[in-house]
Amino acid sequence: MTMRSLLTLLAALVVFVPVAAFSADLEAPGIVFHVDSDQKMNRVLRQIARHQAGNPTIPARVILIAEGVRPAMEGAVDANGGDYSAQMEQLLMSGVRIFACENTLTSFNLSKDDLALGIETVPSGVAELGRLQVSEGWGYIKL
Repeated sequence: MTMRSLLTLLAALVVFVPVAAFSADLEAPGIVFHVDSDQKMNRVLRQIARHQAGNPTIPARVILIAEGVRPAMEGAVDANGGDYSAQMEQLLMSGVRIFACENTLTSFNLSKDDLALGIETVPSGVAELGRLQVSEGWGYIKL
């Protein structure tokens, strides 16, 4: 391949390859759920599961901030003694990614080590919600 052919190919790639291919998030846009309360968390988790069952090919993320982080802690239980991690594990197994806000963890004097298995973190839940919507084209649902 000549240098001229190589430069032509490179120029074509720059023009025709979508900018989204170079984004920090290689997952296709999906739905991001914003959860900031532990009130009615069982209902919230069921709604997310229903979304995932009805739309299995649409990526889904849950961003937990403020009191919404508490059910993601290892050993967290609901008012009836039900283990939240069992419901979250089902969501994780269905492909939903769940993130806890590191700012919230710090404000509660907790760390990543206190989270249930499979829960990921983001530095700022609010910043991640904004980034996914504006920079990555994700849909937003507040539960």
